[in-house]
Amino acid sequence: MQKNFLFTASIIFVSIAFQSCVKEIDTGKLPVEHKLVIYCMLTPDSLVSVQLSKTNSLLIDELDSVPGAKVELYENEKLVEILTDKGNGRFCSTKTYPRELFSYTIKASAPGFENAEGTDSIPQKITIRKSEKISWTINQQNSEQEIDDYTAYFTPNSEPGNHYELLFFTQSRWQTPGSTPFYDISFIAGSIFEADACIATETYLNNYFSTFVFTDENLDRQNGFVHVKFTYGYAGSGTYTSALGNPWDIIGAYGEYTALRSISRSYYLFRKSYYLYISNQELFQKWDPSDPFSVLINTNPSDVFTNVKNGYGVVAAYQHSYVNTTLIK
Repeated sequence: MQKNFLFTASIIFVSIAFQSCVKEIDTGKLPVEHKLVIYCMLTPDSLVSVQLSKTNSLLIDELDSVPGAKVELYENEKLVEILTDKGNGRFCSTKTYPRELFSYTIKASAPGFENAEGTDSIPQKITIRKSEKISWTINQQNSEQEIDDYTAYFTPNSEPGNHYELLFFTQSRWQTPGSTPFYDISFIAGSIFEADACIATETYLNNYFSTFVFTDENLDRQNGFVHVKFTYGYAGSGTYTSALGNPWDIIGAYGEYTALRSISRSYYLFRKSYYLYISNQELFQKWDPSDPFSVLINTNPSDVFTNVKNGYGVVAAYQHSYVNTTLIK
């Protein structure tokens, strides 16, 4: 009788213990910092545009716009424009194209939020002279894999301490009789397995990248070229009703281009930290916001760079130039 009682008591205790280990968490009620989030990429080719939102849970895969928000644009600390609210958190300039070496500040305010602001300056433009590409195919795990070997030539800034971004893309031009032409742009990306020191020291080899950021610290400044080799692939595309500017508006139906951007330090730090973050969390693939464990895969989260005071996000600047990529046979 005593044994039966002890056995029954043990079962009850174990059941209670296991039940006490289960706790349901309402992810919608997790505490979230109450801050404004500003994203703005400044370039002389475009009117200033800002995406404004507020902080949200990591488990919510959407942007929350801020009612009653106001966004101001300053050039060299002088107010030049109050941006127009286009809805869904997008604020746009109607007259201001950023100018080289000028400083721009985005100031955002909204009821119930602390004012936030971010500042950056347009870097000096660096022109890419030419780009050459060699391609071949290898057999890997019973399937053919294209290898692309690019060399981009440009004249670096005479003073050290500069930051750059290299990217490759294709543009196709489509038009049916009597209709407006449209353009399909696809960015070429791949897993790097060989690159010059200026890129290899900045990048996580064997990871999948669509653009490559680097500094001139390890750049061959005398010869002015960058070499990178990676497996071929596409990383995102878009369709436009008009070309994005010379030399994007090609004569033929298809063209391949190499772009070189001179980027600000804030752009560089944000891009580097962003790639580290998505690499750690395996966010190259779409994650499931309903499953918190789907984003905790590789290692601990890493901080993403921000230059926004009293908020989050980034205000960053760049200039770019393009050339047709020459295929070397």
